[in-house]
Amino acid sequence: MLHLLHPALVHLTVAFLVAGGGTELCGIALRREGARRFGGILVGLGVASLLPTIVAGYLAANSLTLQPAAAEAVGDHERLGLLTLGTFLPLLVLKAWGRGRAPDRFALVYALGLAVGVALAAATAYEGGMMVYRLGVGVAR
Repeated sequence: MLHLLHPALVHLTVAFLVAGGGTELCGIALRREGARRFGGILVGLGVASLLPTIVAGYLAANSLTLQPAAAEAVGDHERLGLLTLGTFLPLLVLKAWGRGRAPDRFALVYALGLAVGVALAAATAYEGGMMVYRLGVGVAR
């Protein structure tokens, strides 16, 4: 039953990170303060939901018996998830340091990091989908 908690959490996390990151990037690029702020709120919610999602993923992986190919895919998925967390957490700290906005001298670094984080979140989600739909991880055969 533990393997069902991760899919219940992950969709919201991915939506917040990808949609929020994309919105914030558009707000930065187009100098739209409202879009930047709204996207930033969504990214914050995505990061807040990322840790429980990762924990639920570890619980799910440890509750299943995996074939060798699936175990390798799960390992890749876990590493991508940790890279995603490792990308978004420093960005959140940078924004906290600037009191809700990345300091101007780090604006380009922040925007590039945000783009990398969005790409990592999407890649992690894609890898998770491939595990389920191609390898049948966590679903009855």
